[in-house]
Amino acid sequence: MITKNHYLLTANEEQISTLVNFEAIEHISDPVMFDVLEIWRKNKTPVCMESEAQNVVGVTVLQVPHFNIMSSFRKWAFDMGFESGEYVGNVKYDSRNDTCILCSIGSHQGLSYKTSVYNQHVPREVDCIIYESPNFFVTSEFGALLPGFLMIVPKKHNYFSVAQFPEELFPEYQEVCDDVEELLLGAFKTSPILFFEHGSGPSGWTSHQKSIVHAHTHVVPGFIKIEDKYLEMVQARECNNITEAKDVHYFAYQEGSRGQLYLADNPDVYVQRQYPRQIIAEELGLTPGQYNWRRYAFSENTHVTLYRIFRYLVSGSTNRRIIQRCSGFITGYPLRETSEEY
Repeated sequence: MITKNHYLLTANEEQISTLVNFEAIEHISDPVMFDVLEIWRKNKTPVCMESEAQNVVGVTVLQVPHFNIMSSFRKWAFDMGFESGEYVGNVKYDSRNDTCILCSIGSHQGLSYKTSVYNQHVPREVDCIIYESPNFFVTSEFGALLPGFLMIVPKKHNYFSVAQFPEELFPEYQEVCDDVEELLLGAFKTSPILFFEHGSGPSGWTSHQKSIVHAHTHVVPGFIKIEDKYLEMVQARECNNITEAKDVHYFAYQEGSRGQLYLADNPDVYVQRQYPRQIIAEELGLTPGQYNWRRYAFSENTHVTLYRIFRYLVSGSTNRRIIQRCSGFITGYPLRETSEEY
């Protein structure tokens, strides 16, 4: 969730030893106001011993209840209006050899079909491939909160973030971003087009067993923009070269394929999982948890996305390169059973 309320938590020593394993909780000893503000600036919530909180005035102090921290703390934090982060133990997961859903789509799910045939027969509409260049493909996004959610994905799995692309790949990536922007502007008539990414570090190791560690850039028409307050919440800074973040986990955001890039790459600052999706869900007034693509498919939005892009492509309003790279979609998509009426 997006933190709405700032507190100084107090707890006993045993509770603190567990609480510090939550991503967005930070222990502080003998706090003064400056220390508390610094932790809030990192999008985290401070916790200290109850006897130490008396030195801080002008903040709301909240006593952590005496319940099972492991099973109840995240819900309690949600009820109080602040993000606790997920519980992270000492276990790290090596994702490099995991089954990858993006690789599955890019390889046509192991079938030796050309793209047009794949798009006709792939079981889930959301797995259709809209656009292909030599090194990238574009597909719709599972759990689309709004029509128009797309993903730009490199075909190779060994890139865990855009920042890790080799130099020679960036011109093609920029070309793909420009083309996807034109597709969405043409299909949805709204701007700017938003680009955002959660980039993984180069090791492939993650604290989350279900993380997708394969570079992918989310793209969505600008029905909802990410306001400055949300960028400030994760200390996002202006950046002119994404490769500055090639060695770290980061969050990147851009309005327009050639707009100003903002980068949140401070390892001490907490960035929620699916952060921009949480922001969009918050601004749309969706119910708690609906941002999570693993739980909510929003299949109707996917269907609208593909249909409107298809109609734009066949209208003849775009350029030859885009038509060529979308030819497998233009040919295969209308042959799907769910698209017969089109």
